[in-house]
Amino acid sequence: MKIYLSIALLAIFACVATVSANDLAFYSGPTNPGWISDKAVQENVKVIKDDPGVKALFNSIEDFGDGDEVGDDSPLAKWTVEHTGNGQQDVIILACGTCPSGLYEFPNKDPDGSNVENFVEAGNVVINVADWIFYMSYEGGVRSPNNGAQGAANVFDIPGLSFGNRNGAMKPTDLGKEFIPSMDAFNSDRPWHVEQFKGSDWDLVIFGESDKNNADPAVAISKKPGKDGVGMIAAMWQAAKPEWPEKTDIRGIGVAEFINNWLAEEGEFAVEAKNKLATTWGSIKQVR
Repeated sequence: MKIYLSIALLAIFACVATVSANDLAFYSGPTNPGWISDKAVQENVKVIKDDPGVKALFNSIEDFGDGDEVGDDSPLAKWTVEHTGNGQQDVIILACGTCPSGLYEFPNKDPDGSNVENFVEAGNVVINVADWIFYMSYEGGVRSPNNGAQGAANVFDIPGLSFGNRNGAMKPTDLGKEFIPSMDAFNSDRPWHVEQFKGSDWDLVIFGESDKNNADPAVAISKKPGKDGVGMIAAMWQAAKPEWPEKTDIRGIGVAEFINNWLAEEGEFAVEAKNKLATTWGSIKQVR
């Protein structure tokens, strides 16, 4: 009897260990160069990857670049499929602002059931920086046919959804000041159109806004949890700035702060990972 009980307990602990791990993948380009440079992307990815808090939260961190992203047989596509419905909440960061065919086949060939949509609907997280989310790809260094606005509309399942240029003079909200303390005022060229999310399957959390209907950065949280957790899509600093004008590129440190300060609490992260994060940040603060 004791032997069977021990085996059962080991199976339960193994299951918990499998569920508790979280993995992170970057897609780092190539970029649409008018929005963010390849150099800025590489620097921002390094800032996020090397951040002690981020490293504490994720079991593995992988970086996919040009050549890794073309079609369903690509390494990025396979990573995405393998991390869809696996019982753990994983994260993809589109650090270059473009969405390759391994995630969403252009132009809008998979309006429903694309790899990236399945990933989010299963309860995972996508974070986009710079260009209009899901708009196009620059794989191979050549601009793809555009998904246009329909790309985001399809993934969010909100007909007519747009991130077109409107009132982009963003200032941090109280949540922005709390969770992304490095963020300053900036101009967004592709803001969230907040009113278009009313009555949708998403709740918005807003970290920067110019008025009640224009926001950036923000994160949309699905009202329909999946097997891996609650799906989330963040779009952050969607601005045409190949190089960030201030000394510190907020697109790197800001994403790290968002992950450490907000996502770590609101996402499906293991207690052990959260404890490790708290210990890590406690040590850093003591050193400072």
